[in-house]
Amino acid sequence: MFKQLSFLLVLNLLSLPFYGQIAKAADFQDPASVGWKFRYNQSDSNFSSIWQTYKNQNYIPVDIETDMLGGLKFSGVWQKNTDGRKWRSYRNLTGQQFGQRWKNLKDKGYRPIDIDTEVINGKVRYSLIMVQNKEGLKWASNRNLTLAQFTEKFNARKNSYKPVDIDAVEIDGSLRYSVIWLENKPKQGWYLHRNMTPAAYGQKFQQYRRSGYRVTDLDCYRRNGKLTYAAVWEKNKPGRGWAANREMSAQGFKNQWKRNNDKGMRIVDVEMCPAKSGGGVEFAAIWRENSARYDWAGRRDAQKLLSDCVRSNRAPGVSATVISKGKVVFRSGSGFADREKNINAHSGTIYRSASIAKAITGVLGFKLQNMGTINLNQRTDTFLPELASQHNHTVLQLLQNTGCVSHYSGVPGDENADQTQYISAQRVLSEKQNGVLQSNSALYGPCTAGNNYRYSTHGYTIAAAALEARVGQNFSALLRQRFSGPLGLSTLRAETRTSGASSGDLAKLYTTTVRGGITAVTDSQFQNNSWKWGGGGIQASPLDLAKFGNALLDNKLFPQSVRDQMWSGSNTRASYAAGWDTNSTSAPTLVQKAGRQQGALAHIRINVDDDIVVVAMTNSALARGQGGVVTSLTSDLMNIAQANP
Repeated sequence: MFKQLSFLLVLNLLSLPFYGQIAKAADFQDPASVGWKFRYNQSDSNFSSIWQTYKNQNYIPVDIETDMLGGLKFSGVWQKNTDGRKWRSYRNLTGQQFGQRWKNLKDKGYRPIDIDTEVINGKVRYSLIMVQNKEGLKWASNRNLTLAQFTEKFNARKNSYKPVDIDAVEIDGSLRYSVIWLENKPKQGWYLHRNMTPAAYGQKFQQYRRSGYRVTDLDCYRRNGKLTYAAVWEKNKPGRGWAANREMSAQGFKNQWKRNNDKGMRIVDVEMCPAKSGGGVEFAAIWRENSARYDWAGRRDAQKLLSDCVRSNRAPGVSATVISKGKVVFRSGSGFADREKNINAHSGTIYRSASIAKAITGVLGFKLQNMGTINLNQRTDTFLPELASQHNHTVLQLLQNTGCVSHYSGVPGDENADQTQYISAQRVLSEKQNGVLQSNSALYGPCTAGNNYRYSTHGYTIAAAALEARVGQNFSALLRQRFSGPLGLSTLRAETRTSGASSGDLAKLYTTTVRGGITAVTDSQFQNNSWKWGGGGIQASPLDLAKFGNALLDNKLFPQSVRDQMWSGSNTRASYAAGWDTNSTSAPTLVQKAGRQQGALAHIRINVDDDIVVVAMTNSALARGQGGVVTSLTSDLMNIAQANP
């Protein structure tokens, strides 16, 4: 039995990877999992370009929103066309154009899934999406209905159909309604309400949620100058997760989008709404569970760890990713990528990787050697003849921290002493080699290349310069061509930022201090890292960094024999492995690397036997004594992953 309400009663209310072949309407309208795209608040020209791009990538538009709030803007949702379904989508149609296209497509076996009406420059215009009716279901749709006409159609269809799209618009002071009905073969319970105040919608939302219903379609519009809602609820028979949010600012919407995306949810409906306060634009959206991440048994415990990390350590923001047996089972963030701009941290937030750059550079060296491009056992001055005479190390020894190159010493030109934006490690070497890049036995004692361990960021600058010289490309290009591009890791790149401010998903840099028992978080004084790309100047999101680690486990970069050689090192001390810390020189079961620098703490932990990769990153080095925060966090996340395979 369907659920319905009288038009004239109850507050005058009535008044958005696929697992199989599409066989039922519900599969297309509500797939268990599907690739999807989403853009919002776009200009006409931008939206046209986006529409064409996604069409070329084989996506179907499933929701279009047009609005004149602050100028003509468009938003839309697309899903992957998994069954080769034919479709058509139009915008800015006159009433006559709409009728012609609607009839033509109806006669060709299409059915509508979305109608949007908007008054643009004083004229009523329509958007329409119609798809091939592969299921052969009965359907009906109407537009520009008065209240009486809407009531008539509702009463005629309520027992055999269910509403899948509701749209309302005020035209010349009178409300007009459009609705799409679909044959309700499974007899799925539903509710439809219109003309709801924000308070009334909130009340119905809670009422139906408690009864096991989910919002499937939402519309927001002006009625007598005030924000008003229409919505459709369906019984959530599959029991999958969903969410609906409204009255969001543009940044608030982006925060919610990133947060729900991390959980494993997709957007199925987006609305640009008149602000409740009466001016400007706000956003509303509906999300649907789209990934096994949502149901991962460890998700809530893992999320609590991130929240506790921020609260207990006054960390501005922290983000993490867990990959287990090749699948991303958890990705999330807590706190802020930029507190002042209200930008939330999430798994795609881009942080400084600090000394994890050494591990990445080590992988790059072995990648090039496996390709036959370089022999890491050759002396470095074979590639860099300008090196001073005391540099008698090989490239491999530099990657293993046995090259006898000094680390930070505090002398002029050393750590963070200049803000030059270098274009290559070779340029750095040409300007710095007569200073801090020399071996410094006076500070560190005697050292024989290949025999003595000496941790050195400077050594990785020289190693990066050698790789550049051998290949004929700068370090940034090498990362893009060998890792970022082939693996689809767009955020893994040499850092080129010139300030500590946030930009896009790039996190703002902070400093956390404790004085007199009081913890303070302040902006960091920016320090340019381009002079040490190879040893501490790479940035990435936790998601991409974890995928990089997983690519190592899956032998996507080179054979396991090469990986084992890279991690084994050539000496008895495990940390001689090329840029990594391992628990064994022969067959390591735990491989990791930590990093700390201005505006960053980062850690990657790889459990080889259990096939788990965990990454955690922050946008502050935190206070003295807090350097192990992310190391502990990755350990705890690893424990959760092992307990919830």
